[in-house]
Amino acid sequence: MKTVYGKLANLIAVLIVGMLVFAPMRFGGEDYLYAHPRSVRMKPGDSYVLSYRLDSNTPGQRVAFSTANEAVAVVDADGKVTAVGPGNTQILLDSEGGARARVQIEVVSARIATLTLNTDRMAMEKGQVSGLKAIFDDNAENTLVQWSSENEQVARVDAVGRVSAVGGGRTRITATAVNGLSASADISVHVTGNAMRIAPENVSVGVGARLTLGTDYIPADTTDEAASWTSSDPSVLSVQRNGTLHAVSEGQAVLSVFSREGLSASTVVKVEPPVADFEISPTAATIKRDSTLTLEPRFFDAQGNADENSSSHLVTWTSSNPAIATVENGVVTARKTGSVRISAAADGKIASSVITVQTFVEEVRLNMHQIYVLREQTVMPIQLEAEVIPPDADDTRLTWSADNDLVATVNQRGLIDLVGGYGTATITVRAKSGAEDHFVVNVVSELPEGAEND
Repeated sequence: MKTVYGKLANLIAVLIVGMLVFAPMRFGGEDYLYAHPRSVRMKPGDSYVLSYRLDSNTPGQRVAFSTANEAVAVVDADGKVTAVGPGNTQILLDSEGGARARVQIEVVSARIATLTLNTDRMAMEKGQVSGLKAIFDDNAENTLVQWSSENEQVARVDAVGRVSAVGGGRTRITATAVNGLSASADISVHVTGNAMRIAPENVSVGVGARLTLGTDYIPADTTDEAASWTSSDPSVLSVQRNGTLHAVSEGQAVLSVFSREGLSASTVVKVEPPVADFEISPTAATIKRDSTLTLEPRFFDAQGNADENSSSHLVTWTSSNPAIATVENGVVTARKTGSVRISAAADGKIASSVITVQTFVEEVRLNMHQIYVLREQTVMPIQLEAEVIPPDADDTRLTWSADNDLVATVNQRGLIDLVGGYGTATITVRAKSGAEDHFVVNVVSELPEGAEND
């Protein structure tokens, strides 16, 4: 029996030890925090931004940075480490879920004297992957760099200098050392075109018109370019090598373009009698940001009547400041507050419209909308807070009013004074644009059942 009890006791002991060993484990995925790089060597005054990856089933967690020794290095909330004095320390990364990572920091007095790249220019094909290498002088002890691309739509670069060609065009890739020294390489990405066309096609213009047509390519990021233009009848339509057209006389001609890499396209240009006068309507307008306005071109004959025969003539549109408003085919899109001149050219004549873009208050929001107050509690004023949307509107001034001064009054800072009378007063806050919100004060002798203040 002692043997049986002894075995049972041993089994129970094993089970207890197993429970203690595995108790800390939890079901589900653990959070893991990875810091990059794992160690950094710097000199006093240098700075470096740490990167990290957080693997977690709980998205959106913040990661806090701290230093073990501020006399050696400090770190801000974005992970930017600044070397203070010689020595060694750790930068600690802690996620809200409890995951941790550590980065070793060594601050030394050595410096980097020179930094270059293995090449200062590189030509690539879309989809190609190549690499850049940072080269330091013999005295360099810290060869860590950060890589960046001016235009990631053209080429991207990773943490080790590997360059990926993304789309046609040019960009500049830069390597920056911890002490601020940098070196760059010009990257050009080539994309072969499959087809091209003249845009717009099959246009009609009046005699005297001068204009330039564009070219579209397939794919859109083709790096090919128009090399020459020709006209089948220069007596009707003359064209310069750069594509500038001049409508010389009535008739029609075939306009052709040839690309640098051998693509071509053609379209028919019809030249008709010139229009006598031309304007766009309205000649001035005020619109709000992010809205659109369609400008209407108008053609007139020599007698000042509408010239319907010329209504199909090509009109080219330009904006004096696309940052404020853009225009395409007469449709103006407001981008930001300001004033811009939209110009239209047709048959050698130019008309314009002045567009003023304003940012209006679209919505006003109060922090409270209703309150029930016993009459004996009306000695305390109520402060309302108003939020305007968008906050960068041109005029964010607000006016406040109360519809029952026997119950409550309000000043122009949103401070409500309860006068002491029974009843209801509605407080209104209104923006110049007309946007408004309301707050209702109910002064009662007894709180109604289920009454809630909001």
